[in-house]
Amino acid sequence: MSDNHSQNPDLDENNSVLTDAAAATRENHMLSEGTEPISLWVILGSAMIVLIGGGVLFSGSLFDYKNFSKADYVRDDAPNSGPKEILPKTAIVAYSKIGEKKSVSCKGCHGNNGEGGSAIPPLAGSEWVNGPSMRPAMIILNGMKGEISVAGKSYNGNMPSQGAGLTAQDLAGVLNYIRTSFGNTSDKLITVEMAQKAIDATKERAGGQLTSSELNEKYNRDLEGEPLDPETLVHPKTLEPVAAE
Repeated sequence: MSDNHSQNPDLDENNSVLTDAAAATRENHMLSEGTEPISLWVILGSAMIVLIGGGVLFSGSLFDYKNFSKADYVRDDAPNSGPKEILPKTAIVAYSKIGEKKSVSCKGCHGNNGEGGSAIPPLAGSEWVNGPSMRPAMIILNGMKGEISVAGKSYNGNMPSQGAGLTAQDLAGVLNYIRTSFGNTSDKLITVEMAQKAIDATKERAGGQLTSSELNEKYNRDLEGEPLDPETLVHPKTLEPVAAE
């Protein structure tokens, strides 16, 4: 009896020998892609770049500054690289600028415009500010307590000492600032040397706040020293007078 089975290989009816061969070829191509041998010229070129670069970096000659500059050459400073010139200012401007920075605590109680409050006397139009300069200096350094009359009105506040850490320069700045601000127009500028006199007088005291009676009895006078012309040119930081150019 004849064999009815096909003599073809045992393959699925839907498979094709040609199709399977094509798939195998594609797979082999994908596996071998990117593994092609590198060109000898690429290897040699890379080696030359590495050798040249190493020679330049380690020889220190290519970028040596001496190879590009003349002997004894001195390079000029870059524009605007030097220290800025500090221009002198008039004494009243220089002193008042320092005083304004130090007067924050003053304005906290006496107001931004020196108007004062119900228990705090004003700085504006005050005979204690504009009068003999020793009194306001001593008030700042020592503080004040008890009743005080300012511009015909009585006040009974309590001012703590503001002298801690205050230098003679600071004190001179504050005094000149309050005596030329808030409508005050003192024409006598208090110097650093004059302010130092008040600091020295404070050291001689036993301490404690001042009263209006003690101020009038002991310190109702101007600070010792020669007042400076407000228009004198001074160094804005040291406050030392400078010659006009």
